[in-house]
Amino acid sequence: MLTILQEEQFESFYQLMEDSFPRDEYRPYQTQRALLSHPNYQIYVYEKDHELAAFFAAWEGPDFIFLEHFAVKESFRNGGLGSKLLQEFLMQHEKPVVIEIEPPEGEIEKRRADFYERNGFSLSQWGYVQPALAKGQSSVALVLMSYPAPLQEQAYQSFKNWVFKHVYS
Repeated sequence: MLTILQEEQFESFYQLMEDSFPRDEYRPYQTQRALLSHPNYQIYVYEKDHELAAFFAAWEGPDFIFLEHFAVKESFRNGGLGSKLLQEFLMQHEKPVVIEIEPPEGEIEKRRADFYERNGFSLSQWGYVQPALAKGQSSVALVLMSYPAPLQEQAYQSFKNWVFKHVYS
């Protein structure tokens, strides 16, 4: 069962983020911690055996949920937990869900896209370059996937405008 991140879980959450994402794809510690008070940002966690096993970090936009980060701790992977938790997350939200992934060109990126497609997401033709999240970090080319329906151009433009104004500003 997914619950809302509690203050005392932040260290475990941030460690899992560091372990799961390239440096250019997450914010520095203090910047990330400051987001906890943002009204449109929420971190959902899953604990197993008193250990943080997975998390979802999401933004609520006017017409969609932006699932910015989702990770399962390595020791809990490959048993179907990620799919089970992703389905639970999707059921908890009525709005369409949009995610960013690296273009599926390498093996790992293709496996990631396949995972999301198996879970009902559609790969879109649209993407953008995520600006650097902090000084010393690099920008990242990304493509969008959406659930439950493929992203249409108008929704893409609306999402992109919103995300650059509220998430990447």
